[in-house]
Amino acid sequence: MSAYGTRTAVISLGVSCQTSWQIDRNLGLLSDLVGEPLHRASSPFDWLIMPPMSFASWMRSLDCFPASADDIVAHPNFYWPEHNLHFWHEFTRDGVVALHETFDDTRSKFEYLFRRFLTLRGFSRCVFFVSNTQSNLDVVRCVSPRMDFRFTHATMAAVVAAVRAGVGPMSEVHFVTRHDGADVDPDPAFNIHRLGRDAPEVLGDDEAWADVFRAALLPGALAQSCAA
Repeated sequence: MSAYGTRTAVISLGVSCQTSWQIDRNLGLLSDLVGEPLHRASSPFDWLIMPPMSFASWMRSLDCFPASADDIVAHPNFYWPEHNLHFWHEFTRDGVVALHETFDDTRSKFEYLFRRFLTLRGFSRCVFFVSNTQSNLDVVRCVSPRMDFRFTHATMAAVVAAVRAGVGPMSEVHFVTRHDGADVDPDPAFNIHRLGRDAPEVLGDDEAWADVFRAALLPGALAQSCAA
């Protein structure tokens, strides 16, 4: 999930489900921090496995969804080679693969979600979070070796540029990484946050994420919480 108010939105950019889950889990806190009620709302990127460069590639393109079901490889979680991402929770019905049967409905859903995403251009403040902290990403890399979830200077710059080109210069992008910072290039040009501790659970540590949200969203708070 992501979260929308009337002036402010807090949006998940992946790279995995943990970001969406933690926005959902901390909805009350986020509402308090931004000073208005936020409501759960889906975004196109909530439930994907998607490296940072895949997001940037997707946003730069004009294709919000594959042209046909034949463009997707089921190996095992519906891989889109063009942008190197997985539709991790799509194209099944009652737990059974149903790629062709569900393709048109899923395309309609993503077209709607992208239209909603572009309404962010009218918001006063848009805050985006992207994390590489989900504990099963090593397993995903075994399935898809091309996927690189590290936050390098180049990948962070590409993500920020893609967000600002799509939504506007008011966009704030925050990168959330492991407590030891091993998967990120320390760089004062970007908003980088280290979790207070790593969680063995796929969905993360609620309190550690709450600290990240406070650092990012409190008025006057320094967004850069990663030591150089």
